[in-house]
Amino acid sequence: MGYKTMLMSTDAAHSVSDSLEIPLSGKITKISENLDAMEVDMLYELETRWKEIQRYVTNFMLSQGMDGITSKEMAVMPGMELMSALFYLEDFYNNNAYDLIVMDTAPTGETLRLLSFPEVSEWYSERMYKVLKNMLKLARMTVGRMVDMPLPSDELLRDLEDLAARMRRVRDILTDPEITSIRLVVNPEKMVINETKRAFTYFCLYGLIVDGLIVNRLYPDDADDYFKDKLEEQDKYMEVIKESFSPLEIMTSFQQPVELVGIESLEKLGDMLFGDVDPTVPLSLDKPLDIFTEDKFDVISIKLPFIMKEEVNLFKTSDSLLVEVGQYRRSITLPVTLANKEPFKAEFRDNRLLIKFREEEGDDRTRAS
Repeated sequence: MGYKTMLMSTDAAHSVSDSLEIPLSGKITKISENLDAMEVDMLYELETRWKEIQRYVTNFMLSQGMDGITSKEMAVMPGMELMSALFYLEDFYNNNAYDLIVMDTAPTGETLRLLSFPEVSEWYSERMYKVLKNMLKLARMTVGRMVDMPLPSDELLRDLEDLAARMRRVRDILTDPEITSIRLVVNPEKMVINETKRAFTYFCLYGLIVDGLIVNRLYPDDADDYFKDKLEEQDKYMEVIKESFSPLEIMTSFQQPVELVGIESLEKLGDMLFGDVDPTVPLSLDKPLDIFTEDKFDVISIKLPFIMKEEVNLFKTSDSLLVEVGQYRRSITLPVTLANKEPFKAEFRDNRLLIKFREEEGDDRTRAS
């Protein structure tokens, strides 16, 4: 359609190059006139983006008796590949390098870590970075003179500070419904549907817009008798999908007689899913998180489909509201108007968690109770 597009794989087990049948690497590869692609490569990232961090971690490992090659491998810390992918996203967006960026992500668990990373990293950086910085100043004047172990340099601390600031910018990009949307892919099978429901809930928890669902690998109705039972099972699960995800836009694609590889096959799949519709247009602008006033209460509304109230825990600190759903926790920084108020009541309405705030009167003991 004439959009200058970047296709970026963030899955450690890359498959985009196999799908395109074109070799890809950590460098941008031109596929056609308006299409570039890349597969985030952590070793390449270490040599280009993470020099200061790699230098410190490598020197630390060497000081502990580890050989040079092993220490370099160990310099790949958890989360670095996630940050690299998100920083590419920020760079492309800031430089207006592309009309569209398509991120082909890993399975559900890894994708949740990728897209919730800006929120989680900000929570830790706000609470731990200043403490770490002050501790290191003290350490340089005391233990740093007595132990044979490298302490982080000022350059490294500045890098970490810059990382936190960039993550905040990435979060703003990811949570803007007019810029970013997530489209989940599901097969008509019980386990996959349940996993997709959980993913939908957690994305909403972190303020990310899921605006469409693709049901993949459907068998056509004219499949032969061998697939009769499969077709009946598929019809049952399609009803479950429609009931569960409505009014979300649902697109479908059929199981093909041969493997989907090569640009020609991918174009056929694109036509099957979108037809003449522009795939880049947001299908929904429904905000997962909203703040409004209702019946004299200030209300925080969080979209949490498929969740029972017993599965949600709420905690309030001085200026933050912690929302815990299963193993995932989100820290919502409260606006000034709510920071001095206490949660009064929480309830579910139309798949949204409504948390109501009011001014508390009385002493601290009354407020705590």
